Parts: sequence; C-alpha cells; structure tokens
Amino acid sequence: MDSIDQFLLAVKTKSLHLGRFLGLLNLLVAYRITDESGQVISNGLTFRQVSEKLKKSRWNPDDVETLGLKSAELPQRDRLRFWYVALVRAGVGGSKAIMEADTLAKAVKKVGYEAQLPEKN
Repeated sequence: MDSIDQFLLAVKTKSLHLGRFLGLLNLLVAYRITDESGQVISNGLTFRQVSEKLKKSRWNPDDVETLGLKSAELPQRDRLRFWYVALVRAGVGGSKAIMEADTLAKAVKKVGYEAQLPEKN
C-alpha cells in the first residue's frame, strides 16, 4: 500500500470526508499532501489517478450522491470509469469544492497529514 492509499484509508476510517467529499476530491487533485515526517506523498493527482485510488480503496460509490450525481447514471460495470466520470461531472474546481477542501485540510492534521495548496510561481 502506497502513501496516498494510507492517506485515503485514514480519511475514510476517521470519516473526515463526510459532508465534504467534494472537498476531498479537490484536495486530492489540487493540494500538496505530506505525512507527519514531512515526506511528500502527493503533489496533486490527475483525475485518472484519483479514479484509480478510489477504485483500489473500494470507496463507497454512494458518496457520489453527495455530489449531486445519481449513481445509476454513471458507468456501473467499470469502477475506474465510474469515478472518472463522477470527477468530471462534480465540479472539482468550483468554489464549493475549494471551501470544503480548505476545511478538510485542517481536519487531516488530526490524523498526521498536512495538505497545502502549492505555491504559485
């Protein structure tokens, strides 16, 4: 299990994503995530990489309902496509996602992770 998988497991087991799943998606795509030792575990993932991680971690597909999407309208037989389409349709870069990600970034400190937006050049 790699570090980002461990991060997702920590978020899931502590239920930090509840009420801010859209923020979790934004955080995975846009934030730099480090562990408690300061080691970088992600500089931001692509939609495909996020989809692969959600599939691998067997993330509950019902969470797309919190994004305003209907699970039945997404590809059912291919979980990778399911999550990818959900990411595309969710508005991961919108203002609501950014606010939820900021809140979640504070919450992940409790489980030993630091999430920050990368500095602009």
